[in-house]
Amino acid sequence: MNRTSTLGLAMMLAASTVGAQPQEARTTTETWTGWFSDKLCARVRDETPRPNGTVCVKKCLDEGATPVFISEQAKAVFDVRNHPTVKDDVGYYLQVTGIVDSKARTISVQSVKRLSEVTAMCGIRKKGAKQK
Repeated sequence: MNRTSTLGLAMMLAASTVGAQPQEARTTTETWTGWFSDKLCARVRDETPRPNGTVCVKKCLDEGATPVFISEQAKAVFDVRNHPTVKDDVGYYLQVTGIVDSKARTISVQSVKRLSEVTAMCGIRKKGAKQK
């Protein structure tokens, strides 16, 4: 490479970085309250997050359903990452701290604190049951 082409390449690289803007952070560390569930059962109904039936959720998780966290603050459902014992915390109202990727709708769990036990019914209708 000659000196002129090296200088030109350096100027092009410098010019391309001047106009570049930093990308918005995709992840944040959050502490939320809510419940663990599975992707099939979890819903935020009428803007109100609610827990799902413990037995139903554990059954769905055993069958391979994706574990999720239902956040009261975000009023949304996030796929759970890095919490292999999620099933042990199903059936409890929780305080969860984790790294949230809002675009991917995931939470990488860092800590879980059980606040209280909950009782809830399964939201999935049984086959053949009529909707009210």
